[in-house]
Amino acid sequence: MRRILIAVVIAAAAVIAAGWTYQNTYRAEYQVLRAESDEDASTVTLASAGDYANKPAAAIRIAPGPAGDGHGSEIELIFCGGDAANDTFSWRIYAWRRGNGPAAYVASGTGVLGTQAVVKYVDTASAATSKFWADTLAITGGQHWLTAVEVKDSGNNRVAKLVFDFFGYDWLYCEITSADGTTGIEAGDIAVYYSVVN
Repeated sequence: MRRILIAVVIAAAAVIAAGWTYQNTYRAEYQVLRAESDEDASTVTLASAGDYANKPAAAIRIAPGPAGDGHGSEIELIFCGGDAANDTFSWRIYAWRRGNGPAAYVASGTGVLGTQAVVKYVDTASAATSKFWADTLAITGGQHWLTAVEVKDSGNNRVAKLVFDFFGYDWLYCEITSADGTTGIEAGDIAVYYSVVN
């Protein structure tokens, strides 16, 4: 028994020496960032309404992360909607700190719905008919964040993800444009969900 214990201790020491670490990842459900709806009729105008007091009524205060009052360090966004694969939309992300300050323009780009069906909405578990996850996201309008905004698993007919470090910001807003379902291949109603990653 003693030899086994010594072997375990030696093995643990070897792992630490090799630089391996245990990552304690916070497990969070998806939550609604933008309820399914048509493109936004009005957009954020930074020149006249780009402060905390004038943030859109639909802006969401991000749910607390593992620290309780604070938030996880990374946010993951996923998009769905439309009524057919290959329908398109545009998106723009803004953030605000707690209580005051200017709007922070995170990034903007485009999305394309893929072939993976929504099946059930993640927030209500109700059936979704002819709704698809965005499988392609692209940052086309530039990113203006403190570190890189990343697109994960794009273009594979699965669920593309937009991931970025939240840096202690408190409020998030996703603006959807170019998604009028009556215009060509634009996607129509779009929903956006978020999850605290870490």
